[in-house]
Amino acid sequence: MFRCYDLVDGRVQSCPDGQLGLIQVYSAPSDEEKNYLIEQCGIDAHTLASALDEDEISRVEYEQNHVAVIMKRPRNFQIDRRMAFKVSSIGAFLFKDRIIVLQADAMPLFEHGRMPLRGTTIQGILLRLLHHATHHFLQHLRIIRNISDEIENKIEYAVTNKSLVNMFSLLKSLTYYESATSANQLLLIRLRNDAKRIGFNEEELEFLEDITVENKQCDNLANIYAGILTGMSDARVSVVSNNLAVIMKYLAVINVVFMPLTVITGLGGMSEFTMMTKGIWWPHAYSALVLAMVIIGYITYILVRRVGTNNSKR
Repeated sequence: MFRCYDLVDGRVQSCPDGQLGLIQVYSAPSDEEKNYLIEQCGIDAHTLASALDEDEISRVEYEQNHVAVIMKRPRNFQIDRRMAFKVSSIGAFLFKDRIIVLQADAMPLFEHGRMPLRGTTIQGILLRLLHHATHHFLQHLRIIRNISDEIENKIEYAVTNKSLVNMFSLLKSLTYYESATSANQLLLIRLRNDAKRIGFNEEELEFLEDITVENKQCDNLANIYAGILTGMSDARVSVVSNNLAVIMKYLAVINVVFMPLTVITGLGGMSEFTMMTKGIWWPHAYSALVLAMVIIGYITYILVRRVGTNNSKR
């Protein structure tokens, strides 16, 4: 899918149909569009494939007529059972008169409410994309933190593996985010070192410094959250096992208490009980049986509780 944008008073706006603007975005390009980009625009086939590969690392390459930048950004998160946060790659190709953006999925890039007005040149558009990716990472890390806190509260009383599986999915996602933000940090440093070659002005250099600081913060947060989840994994697994053991303990107590009662109930339901209580009015006989069951059950409960208390003191 092809979409075209232009800058109007510092804001990115869609171009009218049939008009080419400063920003050209290809989302999940077709084979025909790929051939156009390779043959007509001079984009290297390997670099084009890298821009659509989610496993590609961030980097910058200098071609004869353009600068190619591969960056990482998070995919849009959808709440499901897996709690998986994934990353994708974006390719930005800076020409003298335009910037071509390639992405594998049709994800929004220029939201008016989030996109800063800084950077009105082609190089500035690249910085806007990097700022948007960093801001998106920070938003997802906040979501991961909130989900982690919610899972921690559920695990306190959980006896199933559902919460643990979600926690491990978050830990896996944070590993991807650590790798992506680290790669973007190296890319930002490379852009800062090659600022003159790329053509950044003073205002854009300040913008680049701000993005670098925010991305470093994002990288640190991903490392901290991953370390917390890793350190708490064994403890949370033990909590679930302990919860299950407590429930099994209660079930064992109930089973021990009712086991002798079951034997007495079985005897009371047989003809031998009627023969043994022959001559006794049956309401009295069965009332005595129920009373005996209650007494035996209570005594059994007291004995089991006393044994459990003695074992816990040891």
